[in-house]
Amino acid sequence: MHIVADENMPALDDFERLGRVTRVDGRSLTRADLRDADILLVRSVTPVTEALLADTPVRFVGSATIGTDHVDLDALDRLGIAFACAPGCNARAVAEYVLQALLMASQHHGRPLRGSTVGVIGLGNVGGLVAAWLRALDVKVLGCDPPLARAGRVTSVSLDEALAADAVTLHVPLIKGGDEATRHLLDKTRLRALNHEQTLINTCRGPVVDNQALSRRLARGDGPLTFLDVWEGEPRLNPALLEQVFNGSPHVAGYSVEGKRLGSAMLYQAWCCWMGEPAPAAPAVAERRTLALDVEDESQLLALLRYAHRLPEDDQRLRRSLRESDPGAAFDRLRKQYPPRHELHHWRHQGKVAPSLRALVSLLFESNASGSARPVPALHRPAGSSPR
Repeated sequence: MHIVADENMPALDDFERLGRVTRVDGRSLTRADLRDADILLVRSVTPVTEALLADTPVRFVGSATIGTDHVDLDALDRLGIAFACAPGCNARAVAEYVLQALLMASQHHGRPLRGSTVGVIGLGNVGGLVAAWLRALDVKVLGCDPPLARAGRVTSVSLDEALAADAVTLHVPLIKGGDEATRHLLDKTRLRALNHEQTLINTCRGPVVDNQALSRRLARGDGPLTFLDVWEGEPRLNPALLEQVFNGSPHVAGYSVEGKRLGSAMLYQAWCCWMGEPAPAAPAVAERRTLALDVEDESQLLALLRYAHRLPEDDQRLRRSLRESDPGAAFDRLRKQYPPRHELHHWRHQGKVAPSLRALVSLLFESNASGSARPVPALHRPAGSSPR
């Protein structure tokens, strides 16, 4: 069996036991790379289209991502190819990024995060976790997710209500058309309504925010304090917009060691399910080292989050990359060579914790290695698809 995988995917040991694994540059992958492949494993940089897969022996495609906007699911149906993705694999990493950004913004604005209002737009795996952590901090969450509300899974406010909060964080899939379209969900009209006392965070997909309209809004000098991890036109972002945002990063909010490993493990679990074989057991939890830090106020909570990951360092690396001869290649290189980063539950916390912060700190160090908290893959089996 031959498995073709994005070169940036770690922890493919289980797939290597199935057969030969060939690692390729996911952004430049071609049909020629798949001429004798049975399985294709990708990340978000690879457009999975009919043109890529037609007349190849590929029968299973796995994407180690939450989003599927880079995958033509209708084409996979027509070709009879099974598809799996890994919803929730990096939810904790992204939620830690968002919480750190919110604490940085609170410091900048000179007001506590506790007791503020945050509009969480999209309440799926990531947004739902962000909302739960914020509620543990006694933040008023204005959750907006009409599709989940119609399904009876959440309570939702209107988008305009969510956008009136002290801070707004985006966690929606990129949907380019139809009644549920999210492309340019924040267009020039909605961006015009945001002011300098608010914070805007985007860690989902770049085109959810109209980047040109955002740049024009920030150029006026009274726009929201902005954190962008994702950009329209990746890997070639708008340099003027990067100069205008408070903190930028090269699409790495979910780039934790645990998130990447879990994404690969979830795809193998989906493969086993498709094959009708027993799913692998969850890996044993390694002995956790102690992280000794007191958390008695929000500044110490920020220091705790920065023990694992420092947003300003991501920002500095990205700004330096724009000085290179090929900023697009530099953007991809930043992602490929991203320093190993652990989620907080990699450690066991020790130290004083203020009563008002205990619930949140407990959640931050809660292990998701087993039990109901462990995400499960999404597997789509087109009619006529067969593992044999």
